[in-house]
Amino acid sequence: MKKNLVAAGIVFIFSSAHAQSTVSLTGLLNAGIAYVSDAGNNVGHKSAFQAKSGDLNVSRWALSGREQITDDLSAEFMLMNGFSVTSGTGSQQGRLFGFQAYIGLGSRQAGTVTIGRQFDSVVQFVQPLSLGGTSYGGVAFAHPYDNDNLDNYTRTNNSIKYTSPDFSGLKFGYMYGFSNQAGQFDNSRGYSAGASYSFGSFNAGVGYLQFDNESNLSSANTEGAEPAGAPFNAGRQRTFAIGGSYQYRELIAGAVVSETRLDDATSINNVADTAISLPHDDVRFDNFEINVRYLVSRQWRLSAAYTYTAGRFATPTGTCFPKWHQVGVLSSYYLSPSTDVYAEAIYQRAVGLTGTGIQGAQISNFVRASGDNQFIAGIGIRHKF
Repeated sequence: MKKNLVAAGIVFIFSSAHAQSTVSLTGLLNAGIAYVSDAGNNVGHKSAFQAKSGDLNVSRWALSGREQITDDLSAEFMLMNGFSVTSGTGSQQGRLFGFQAYIGLGSRQAGTVTIGRQFDSVVQFVQPLSLGGTSYGGVAFAHPYDNDNLDNYTRTNNSIKYTSPDFSGLKFGYMYGFSNQAGQFDNSRGYSAGASYSFGSFNAGVGYLQFDNESNLSSANTEGAEPAGAPFNAGRQRTFAIGGSYQYRELIAGAVVSETRLDDATSINNVADTAISLPHDDVRFDNFEINVRYLVSRQWRLSAAYTYTAGRFATPTGTCFPKWHQVGVLSSYYLSPSTDVYAEAIYQRAVGLTGTGIQGAQISNFVRASGDNQFIAGIGIRHKF
């Protein structure tokens, strides 16, 4: 009888512990067909019809889990892989879990601490107020070259991240990415901080991101916070962003302002073709976005955004002031809670590029144009599981 009771107790304890742990497989698939008015790059004006993957959201799958250790404390993890539906190849420089990978502890009272390859505070607190990087606009709506990372092109390796609990609508966080290099503490180092506030129909967010000595060159610190996937080769990148939105019934109106400064920049790498070479420039991008989201019905939603980007390129031969105008519209119709079909149209005009090293307009995830204008129109399907 005693043995039976002990055995039953062990089974009960194991079952109870197992019931407190969850592991989930989730993901997103996005693919479609797009018309590009000018995809000629440096060979002249050439239009194209293309099968595309991830113009709205990067396709990915994720394993995530949580174990409830106490009533308040839990262990959690995330392993997320990005890939192309149209080719089957991996995203994020072919990393197995390049989209995100982290493990940590969470507490409803004290907050959450995670370690791994993660998104920064600009993405966490300001991106939801923009259309780039969200389900309302996504990749093609990114600001030129995703210079402010609001489309989350960049992740931070070797990072430890803290996110606070919700204090009556206020949340804040901080992240630090280690260089992992002895004697060169700032060689490919990153850090960021941010906060968000929600009150009724009003939402606001602010974030700051900095990378020191970010590079994807063969001479780069490959163990650093931002090596092969660096969006820029620069001595320093500093990005500041702030945004807000207000909801009135089915309409949400928002605005985002951001600025990115690059010191001693030698290339822009986060483009859909070859990197753009820069001759050790000091570069500034100032982005101003206004956006709207409208729920026409339970199944149909519309969104639109206009972004004005003012650049300043201090080159060895003089200072240039390029400018970008970009407008985009997206219509999504949900066939079910998990599947929608969509149509999008985006136009970008770039002016004042002479002397910058940039040769033409370029909407994110598309090959650059041969001239100052580029227009894309696409249809597609998106499924979440």
